[in-house]
Amino acid sequence: MTEKKPTSTPKKWIIAGGIGLVALLGGYGVAYAVAGDKVPSNTTVEGVAIGGMSPTEAVAKLEAELGTRYTTSMTIADAEGRSIVVDPAVSGLTVDYEATVTAAGAGRSLNPGNVWRKYFGGSEATLVKNIDEAALTTALEGQAGVFATEGVDATLSFVDGEIARTESTPGVALDTAATATAVAEAWNLGSAKAEAKLADQTPTVTTAMVDEAITNWATPAMSAPVTVTVGDLSFEVTTANIAAVTTFAVENGALVPHVNPDQLLDVTAEARASLGLATGHDASYTLTDGQIQVVPAEDGQQVDKEAMAAGITEAATKQGAERTVSVGIVEGEAEFSTEEAEAVKPTQVIGEFTTKYPHAAYRNTNLGRAAELINGTVLMPGEIFSLNDALGPRTPANGFTDGYVIRDGALVKESGGGISQAATTIYNAGFFAGYEDVEHRPHTLYFPRYPAGREATIYAGAFDMRFRNDTEYPSYIEAYIVPSTSESQGSITFKIWSIPTWDKVESTEPVKSDFYSGTDRVLNTPDCEPQAPIQGFTATWQRLFYKNGEVVKTEDYMWKYSAGDRITCAPAEEG
Repeated sequence: MTEKKPTSTPKKWIIAGGIGLVALLGGYGVAYAVAGDKVPSNTTVEGVAIGGMSPTEAVAKLEAELGTRYTTSMTIADAEGRSIVVDPAVSGLTVDYEATVTAAGAGRSLNPGNVWRKYFGGSEATLVKNIDEAALTTALEGQAGVFATEGVDATLSFVDGEIARTESTPGVALDTAATATAVAEAWNLGSAKAEAKLADQTPTVTTAMVDEAITNWATPAMSAPVTVTVGDLSFEVTTANIAAVTTFAVENGALVPHVNPDQLLDVTAEARASLGLATGHDASYTLTDGQIQVVPAEDGQQVDKEAMAAGITEAATKQGAERTVSVGIVEGEAEFSTEEAEAVKPTQVIGEFTTKYPHAAYRNTNLGRAAELINGTVLMPGEIFSLNDALGPRTPANGFTDGYVIRDGALVKESGGGISQAATTIYNAGFFAGYEDVEHRPHTLYFPRYPAGREATIYAGAFDMRFRNDTEYPSYIEAYIVPSTSESQGSITFKIWSIPTWDKVESTEPVKSDFYSGTDRVLNTPDCEPQAPIQGFTATWQRLFYKNGEVVKTEDYMWKYSAGDRITCAPAEEG
């Protein structure tokens, strides 16, 4: 039997394969050598030809021909023509030319794909662009105020025993997230313009909140008196009494009524006389010949004012026989005795401030009345001073007259106008006393007679100026004005007397930045008042607390002022 031989052997296949691999590697090596580190031929980037160039040459050419497209300042504008300008490089919008050239295939590489492209030619490559979202957002936020239109809070109060209200207007602010997206998209396309995206801002106090408070409380409260029973006796709290001592504050998204217990005692004094109570009072203070003196305490009886205020707040929403409050009598020794008052008697002025004002009869009247109502206030440790509570309703019946206030970026006349100067002055007195800032709101527009940022305004039914005596010592507030005349400015001064907690309290000089301007408006309303343009800006400052000659505590503050429009008055339209 003849044995057959195999037609091939594994060794021959291995030899053949080896020869093929050597040939392939040799060809690859030749291709690699020929390719070098240059950009593949025929390569372009956004229309710029860089094929066959060294990496350095390619980067230089791209920077020369595309640089301006992506480094030119960008204008971001809204439909009303308001605009800002941002520098792409500073705003986190950059181009990486080196990465672009590398990605296009430049430089020596053993990657077969890169070798193939260099040997046989490249194509259109993508320009590498980097977008730092955080830097872009920061750049937009720094100029966002240019597009801001401050909303107007609705208000609710009582004027001469009647419900008084105003409507809210939503504000507008730059939507930085959406605008950042629009800017990035425009820059990616090589455009130097982008659209500012705006969003409505809901006011703190809306018309809906006022509607709800009127329906649920104010209207029922004004429907009839509330009867207060004390044992077998009783007296009536009239609707005028309730209106005179009630303010509204925003709490958890709603307007909540607050009946002031101390003011309630004052306005019901005549009605309560029929109870025949032996009245007494805590020790207090008075200012005599430039020195604080103790007013001795007296034991006695008094209606439980806190229970009466809380009961009336609840009963005011009821009808008929349910509009009744039963309260007890507080008897015994005064809570703050004469001896205790002597031990912590104020010894010196720890905070004071004076502001001047131009001559105007309404300012003398309103600021004089404010000083009169606040002068002599004693603020015990932990107690909060509320300017709205101290002043009560700003009505003619309470001694106030018409003056100017800011509404919707314009000056209009209103009873109690100009009273914000008292808010600014006493805010600063509390500021330098080192008291806790509970609530304050600077004006929307800046007036040079006030320190930038370090000032305050109030509006009944919307916002207040409040600070807390957060020390262990009681204080006495002294207040007075020097009336203005046709030949001289007037001034209002507040001084807070106490025992010092801090060596001193100072403010850094307010720093102004980010200035911007408003627009021109023509109004034809009957109450139009011409107004010169007022520049808007941001103010920043610090409160410094000293002990033993060193700063031991600091507080940072910031406020952005709106730009006041130039307002021209046209003849009012006839109805």
